[in-house]
Amino acid sequence: MECYRVIPLREDLWAISELEKTVMYVMNGRDRALLFDTGFGLTPLRGVVSELCGEKPIVVVNSHAHIDHHSGNNQFETVHVGRFDEPASHGWPSAEECARVREMNFSDYLAAGGDLSGWRPGPARRVCVLQDGDVIDLGGMTLRVLEAPGHTPGSIALLEESRRWLFTGDLILTWEVWGQLAESTALRVYWQSLQRLAQLERRVDTVFPSHWGENERDNPLHFPSFELPPEILPIYAEGTGRIVEGLDKGEPYDFWGREVRCQRFQIGGMVFDPHRIG
Repeated sequence: MECYRVIPLREDLWAISELEKTVMYVMNGRDRALLFDTGFGLTPLRGVVSELCGEKPIVVVNSHAHIDHHSGNNQFETVHVGRFDEPASHGWPSAEECARVREMNFSDYLAAGGDLSGWRPGPARRVCVLQDGDVIDLGGMTLRVLEAPGHTPGSIALLEESRRWLFTGDLILTWEVWGQLAESTALRVYWQSLQRLAQLERRVDTVFPSHWGENERDNPLHFPSFELPPEILPIYAEGTGRIVEGLDKGEPYDFWGREVRCQRFQIGGMVFDPHRIG
């Protein structure tokens, strides 16, 4: 059973949906290709990118250091990650973490005959840090790094200004994002990041998130696959601001036996710890 599918989105832009659970993006410049995230590490990424873009150097960038976004890093010599997620980008996942990921994400794949015998998630040999304002020039396509702490301290977004594309990782989704994790920033910091992204609303045409779902719960407004309108940027900023300012309290949300809160927006929403507003 194939663990991934490739979806053309624009000229020189593709999504790779792995197990329909996490999304990576491939951008094809004249001189280099860029792979945004490496997913669970099941997809043979070097071969997929080369098939799409030809035999050219591949720049690998992680949106943040979570197991469903950087587990394929060990398929590459070098990866780039936001500077504040660099410490979390060197270790191998524990047996307990791998077991949790298998239980949460791989059951359908295994039931359909999928094979995990070769699954070895792990880090790249070399990790390079990115910081705000860094520019990645692919040749005829330029990505600017935007630091956006929130979901993790080192979360980053990528902006391709000439094509009006914004890649946001896990910062913004069509369903509730997680801002309550132990490694998440205080919600006020997350809000500041979202306010900054909201200022880009008139400068982008499409927001590309790193998770997608086609069912009614995950895509209730029936957006085109893997594409969000720029209006989602102020929706997230304003909705999170109402939580920070105490205007919205959210509803109880069970996070693996720990009760936190969830406030849903017109699109998406925010899970948060009311004791970590900041």
